[in-house]
Amino acid sequence: MKNILIIAAENSAETYGARVIDEFQKAGAPVNFFGVGGDKFLDRGVDVIVHNRDLAVVGIIEVVSHLLKIKRFMSLLVDTAIKRKADAVLLIDFPDFNIRIAKKFRKAGIPVYYYISPTVWAWRYSRVKLLRKYVTHMFIIFPFEVPIFERENIPFTYTGHPLVPLIKVTESREDFKKGENVKNSELVVTLLPGSRRSEVDFLLPEMLRAMALLKKEFKIRLFLLKAGGIERERIDGFLRGSSLDITVIEQGRGYDLIAASDIVLTTCGTSNLEIAILGTPFVAVYRVNKLSYLMGKRFVKIDLYSIVNILAQKEVIKELIQRNFTAENIVTEMRKILTGPEVRKNMLSEFDRIRTLLAQDSNPSEIIYKKIAGDVLLSQ
Repeated sequence: MKNILIIAAENSAETYGARVIDEFQKAGAPVNFFGVGGDKFLDRGVDVIVHNRDLAVVGIIEVVSHLLKIKRFMSLLVDTAIKRKADAVLLIDFPDFNIRIAKKFRKAGIPVYYYISPTVWAWRYSRVKLLRKYVTHMFIIFPFEVPIFERENIPFTYTGHPLVPLIKVTESREDFKKGENVKNSELVVTLLPGSRRSEVDFLLPEMLRAMALLKKEFKIRLFLLKAGGIERERIDGFLRGSSLDITVIEQGRGYDLIAASDIVLTTCGTSNLEIAILGTPFVAVYRVNKLSYLMGKRFVKIDLYSIVNILAQKEVIKELIQRNFTAENIVTEMRKILTGPEVRKNMLSEFDRIRTLLAQDSNPSEIIYKKIAGDVLLSQ
């Protein structure tokens, strides 16, 4: 029996990691998985050493404030990997943590596989040196990353984006609205305040203020999509302080909700690509601690934050970042979409182009399984 440590510290990473585990289990591969994850991993029998909700921090200052706890988790994971004689490590996204711990695993002689590259094309390009030194094999998801890793001589496999085969709508727009008693005269507006506690804390209050303003102009029905790693009580704490009537939807129905929405207000992140693939117009927002933003901005190579805009190489959807993230600006941008058929049409046309760009024939999870299984299961 082989042992593989897997680290999926964020909600989206756990979703992708779960699919890889499914491939191992479907093939009946003699592998035990342990490491960092959440409920999806627990459901698959993974021995979760550290729950991912305890690692979900964002921003330089936020990371610094949790530094002792993060170091303790790193030591625990490395010690456990050595004790259990891990045959390989699979790191998924979460670069500030994973690049550091990759160094420790390589020093311990454990092969390191890394799924979803740090965004070296956007900021901190120097991290390619660390990837070359500490990572055995990369799995990259964007076509424009291929020449970078070829040029840097880093072993990699291009898998395509894991979201593409995952996104499926199980309930029609009409059935969803009927089930939630949405009136024909109401616009469905959905809030995605993020999958990290700090994101919810920074973003949700201003989102609610924006919705109070939007409601004065449009007849809307409000929904909020709660990420799996966020406690319901955290969301309810903000909603209790608002006069808005908001229906909270669990993550399992997320794609149905987004597909039924007329517009979405979301944090920057993986959700942007999901919404674009589903073909729903949206506005992206983001805010972190001011000092984190100022320190991080020094390393940014591009002016775009949303992956949708980065893939399109232009501003397709509006990004309201830091001081531009205000309720008034949100309403202004949402109004443009809700009252401008051409704005909406052009946005959806770009979403179609992005879907075509990311289309693929192979299943990313199967590609990863075959590579790791071929290396690990055949080794003595």
